[in-house]
Amino acid sequence: MSSQMPQRILITGSDGLLAQAIKALNPAGFELVFLTRGEFDLLNPEQMAGQLDHHKPMVVINTAAYNLVDKCEMERDLSWAINATGPENLAKLCAQRSIRLIHYGTDYVFDGGQKTPYTELDQPNAINHYAAGKLAGERAVLGADAGHLVLRTSWLFGVNPIRPQRSYIHAIIRQALEGKPIRATTDQLAVPTYVGDLASWTFTMIQKQAAGLYHAVNDEGLSRFHWTKEILAAAKQQGVIIEAPSVEPVTTAFFNSTIRRSTYSWLSNAKLTALLGHPLGSWKTGMEAMLRQPLWPEQGV
Repeated sequence: MSSQMPQRILITGSDGLLAQAIKALNPAGFELVFLTRGEFDLLNPEQMAGQLDHHKPMVVINTAAYNLVDKCEMERDLSWAINATGPENLAKLCAQRSIRLIHYGTDYVFDGGQKTPYTELDQPNAINHYAAGKLAGERAVLGADAGHLVLRTSWLFGVNPIRPQRSYIHAIIRQALEGKPIRATTDQLAVPTYVGDLASWTFTMIQKQAAGLYHAVNDEGLSRFHWTKEILAAAKQQGVIIEAPSVEPVTTAFFNSTIRRSTYSWLSNAKLTALLGHPLGSWKTGMEAMLRQPLWPEQGV
């Protein structure tokens, strides 16, 4: 009796939030190879080619990115190299070897001029350097091979067991625990997305051999202000905080940022919902699962 060989998948950026969620998911039928930035550097095409030839994966999942939006404006060359040039080179290397590439995009590619959820057919318009780099990267990936897949996501959250936590949920709960005033914008709207769900959708799409562009977000978009209130209410219910402090509603202008940000980047997940054949589920379920875990595992908390 013959057994089918597991499909080998190479995951870049192994220390990151999404890669760690994939590792926790550990789906059956796959042999997962996780490589750190030092082992698979998007700035080093020769190294990437060598790793692809050594491991011979059927699929590469690229979770590596430069996603510090404000720093992208200051470190333009580096961020462009990681978010645009690196994925372009990787996509071409994969195409030459008949390897499928899965790459992740961002809701930031939209300027917010539309006030209904953006679909995959809507025209992007990048209004900051981070968005421009990510848009160039996703277009290069899709242009390199018809079998490649780009998943745009937004407001990704979850627990990374091996790196300090920087998610929005962590920031809000830390402010609450430290008694600091909490302010949140009423004019920034998008869809929170649980990293465990994104990891699961990714592997279902691998099995379905999906290709092209998809918006991969949970159901139910809302403003930062209302999300913040939901975070605090859930944290209180789970016993993470004793009381939910008040949240001051402000606009984006309050923070005097020099970076232009879209005030509306709500992504429609209708295309992915149709492919999977079921609703993608509320981010609230993922948030409750997250809050049942140690939020700062590197500190034992």
